[in-house]
Amino acid sequence: MRFRLLILFGFIFCNNVFAQIDEMDAGCREKCSRTAVHSRVMQANYYQYPSMDKYDVKYLKLNLAVEPGSTFVSGTALTVARVMQSLDSFNIELKNNMTVDSVYINGVRKNFSQAFDFIFVPLAPALPVGSTVSALIYYKGTAGGGGIFAGTSASSGLTYTATLSESYQAREWFPAKQFLKDKIDSADIWIKTGAINKAGSNGLLVAVVDSPNNKKQYQWKTRYPMNYYMPSIAVGNYREYLNYAKPLAMAPDSILIQHYIADDDTYFNSVKTNLDKTPAFIEKYSELFGLYPFEEEKYGHCQAGIGGGMEHQTMSTMNSFGSTLIAHELGHQWWGDHVTCATWNHIWLNEGFASYCEYLAIEKLPALFPTTTAPTFMQSTHNNVLSSPTGSVFVPNASLFDENRIFSGRLSYNKGSAIIHTLRFEMQDDNLFFQTLKNFQLQYKDSVATADDFKQVAEATSGKNLTDYFNQWYYGEGYPTFNITYLMQGADSIILIVNQTASAPGITPLFKGLYEFTITSEQGDTTVKGYVSSNDQFLKFKYSKNPTGIIVDPNNWVLNNTGAIINGGVVPVKLLSFNVTAAGCTALLTWKTNNEQHCKQYDVEFSTDGINYQTAISINSLQSNEASLYQYSYNLNSGSNYFFRIKIINEDGSFFYSEVINQETTCGGAAYSMNISPNPVADKLYATVIMPVAGSNNIRIFDAAGSLMYNETMQLNAGENRLPLTITQKLAAGTYIIKSKSANGIISKKFVKR
Repeated sequence: MRFRLLILFGFIFCNNVFAQIDEMDAGCREKCSRTAVHSRVMQANYYQYPSMDKYDVKYLKLNLAVEPGSTFVSGTALTVARVMQSLDSFNIELKNNMTVDSVYINGVRKNFSQAFDFIFVPLAPALPVGSTVSALIYYKGTAGGGGIFAGTSASSGLTYTATLSESYQAREWFPAKQFLKDKIDSADIWIKTGAINKAGSNGLLVAVVDSPNNKKQYQWKTRYPMNYYMPSIAVGNYREYLNYAKPLAMAPDSILIQHYIADDDTYFNSVKTNLDKTPAFIEKYSELFGLYPFEEEKYGHCQAGIGGGMEHQTMSTMNSFGSTLIAHELGHQWWGDHVTCATWNHIWLNEGFASYCEYLAIEKLPALFPTTTAPTFMQSTHNNVLSSPTGSVFVPNASLFDENRIFSGRLSYNKGSAIIHTLRFEMQDDNLFFQTLKNFQLQYKDSVATADDFKQVAEATSGKNLTDYFNQWYYGEGYPTFNITYLMQGADSIILIVNQTASAPGITPLFKGLYEFTITSEQGDTTVKGYVSSNDQFLKFKYSKNPTGIIVDPNNWVLNNTGAIINGGVVPVKLLSFNVTAAGCTALLTWKTNNEQHCKQYDVEFSTDGINYQTAISINSLQSNEASLYQYSYNLNSGSNYFFRIKIINEDGSFFYSEVINQETTCGGAAYSMNISPNPVADKLYATVIMPVAGSNNIRIFDAAGSLMYNETMQLNAGENRLPLTITQKLAAGTYIIKSKSANGIISKKFVKR
């Protein structure tokens, strides 16, 4: 939906306010309720009774009289439901300003009360499980609060009245059960209006019946399940214009596209070109997501001044007819209508995907978008997201009654769209990506789902673990900014040192994933891909050109604030080689460099655990523009395991690290040692410890942050001891350090859990 007028803010107040309500609803025993405050300085108690979940809506019939330019509604609403739990009262939402004349339950007129925007109908005896409850309500009134709009367009001469029920406004104009998880199985929507008008709604128009006083009744019928906010009416002095879509999946049959727009030649000619794109959009989306889900009925548009577009099932209500707006609301027929978010927390499944449908229309049908391209569209999307450093795509519970947050253009729409594009890149296979979308539509058709449901389908289809993706991009906040330094290693390799700063580090400190890097050169650019899993990570690639710079994410696959070309991170010094050899109790470090005119010094750093490093010595650079050779001898302790690296510091204070070299020693002839296998490990890790003599030995495992994950002391025999470490079966994927400690010394090893 591309429309927002109403802003809701949620807060809690105590249940004594609802003492009267609880008397009306014996099944309601919750302690607190929420209040929704409308931006029009109207306040309404918003509360949904648990007892409403005791029935499952099967059918809705609205028989209403509406005239263009007026929000007055009169008529009947029939709700037929199946009783799921013993039902001693039938409760349904309707705004207090609507007057209820009478209520009939299963054909019998019943006493009722109306308060707190609800209708309460006591039932005695209670209706048993499995029975049917049929509630016919006669009502009338001037609807308000954002659920219905009326007006006249000076430019087109259209006078209209149209409904818009998302997210909590269905009750503004008809009695509704506003539970997302309870879809209405089928509906008939009959609209009586002046004979000069037309009335659009969901499903198929089965009849137009003459009525007294120069009226006509438009009888619409739909037999597809739809959510409570999808029933719609739009009346106006319309003209009808028809198209037909012909998806390959249903050839030679076609889908009716029924437009109700202002009856004005000038206006019609101004929008006809875009209206005529609708068949191509339906055909393309049917290829990408599966056949248009309501193919036995129709698709269409009703024009009304609602401020944007609203994806009413099978007939979107539209303020205007821009190409991307048409693409967006049509995309909702799959994403939001066919499969609906199970809670408003997961509006991403509606708005994020519908927004990505705009991008896909531009990408797949470029001839229909002569003034824009897919890359510029995605860049514009990224720019909007980057305008603020925080905010998750997931809507937190505290914001579930804040429509401004639910329908945040930056988060639910644009960031939601951008991270779907990232997921597509992460899969590295368009066939798998679009098969994921099809599988999700099939599995949850005519129902509701959460982002976690989508994650499970995506993982099952692609075979990829997407936990990091959802934790950082969907539930997390912010975006990364990269700083890349590079150096040539020898004549045929380049190392990229990838540093990342997160915009909301307290929430999402690192954005792991696959990234593209373009290495620019006067000899031609080269694009490589690397998986970033930690900060200051080394990515090594075969490369024999003379690099001039790095472009991060050149094709805008991943949201980041890096900028196009990184120049400040270019390191002129080249580390041609770095080696460590051990002889007895001495380790000899040698490294060879070139182009070190702007290099200040080299710090030799060592570690015994692979995590915490200390500086052994600082050596000034020769600052030569030719090859320079350096060496340093370091005294080793008996039985220890060492990690060495070189910190290369430039004159401007910037620095980067060499690769890390692990060096074991049996200094002094000690036979104490440890080997581990397999590495990387997927299941059980084996540590083979050689003891000079029998004795106590301690095994500890630390994660990359230094947290202790495993600690066990055991008696080992002299010689070789093979130790199965089943704890590794329970470890999350990542890098770990294992330490073996005895009277003979300490040995550290690094391993990777897949």
